[in-house]
Amino acid sequence: MKELLAPIVELLVYAVIAAGFTVAGVLAELTSVEYLAAGNMHFAIWLSVMGAVALYAGIVALGLDEVVPRVRDTLDV
Repeated sequence: MKELLAPIVELLVYAVIAAGFTVAGVLAELTSVEYLAAGNMHFAIWLSVMGAVALYAGIVALGLDEVVPRVRDTLDV
């Protein structure tokens, strides 16, 4: 049982972190649009870049490169 529990816990941790980065990226992008509408161009661009980095980290780096292969490996067991 312990052999199966460790990969599942590890998968859940990666999934939660990936979801957190994705939500943070979306919120940063939405906030950058608000700052852009308010006329604060420099901070809007900075937030947009940080949002893009967070979205990349959540979706590609953790989601597709870590979570999806671990789900496949866990389901194959």
